[in-house]
Amino acid sequence: MIKIPLFPLNMIVLPFEKVPLHIFEDRYKKMISNSIENNSPFGIVSNNRGSVDKIGCTLNVTKVIKHYETGEYDLIATGEKCFQILDKIKKNNLWIGNIEYLKNPVIEHGSLLKSVQNKYLELLIKIGKGKNFELYMDKEISFQFLEGISLPIDIKRNILLLENEMKRLFYVHDLFDKVLAQDIQNSENNLPKA
Repeated sequence: MIKIPLFPLNMIVLPFEKVPLHIFEDRYKKMISNSIENNSPFGIVSNNRGSVDKIGCTLNVTKVIKHYETGEYDLIATGEKCFQILDKIKKNNLWIGNIEYLKNPVIEHGSLLKSVQNKYLELLIKIGKGKNFELYMDKEISFQFLEGISLPIDIKRNILLLENEMKRLFYVHDLFDKVLAQDIQNSENNLPKA
């Protein structure tokens, strides 16, 4: 069993996602300090209306922006792996979870992946990132397509709850479809009426 410190927040993090954090509570300052010193992960889990979700994502500190004299941190952490909490205990006012990693996404080759890649490119063009496509073309896993996209917490929870890569790719495909359709509908509504 793997033990990691848990950081309950009103957010859900997905693998590959970069998250800015300001760490100010003593228990979390110590957790982050240990994470940096030992290059070890911590887990963010959603504090869902007072109860902690059973699923989350491990993160590693990838950049310390500022370390204050008070021990506070401004930092960037990057999502790594999804996990499920088997049980948890409170130790020195910090939740420690016994976790099990969820299966790593298996790269799905085929028409679904191609279709998601095409929808992703359409979306990039719509939001004005039509230049330097090479920077965006190496994405092959559902979570990678969502990197840098701000999503509501419920959608992120739905994505984490999907148990395999095919289902996540279908979900992402449908999500992109809806966003693109909404953009087209908004454009049509803004056309001058004849």
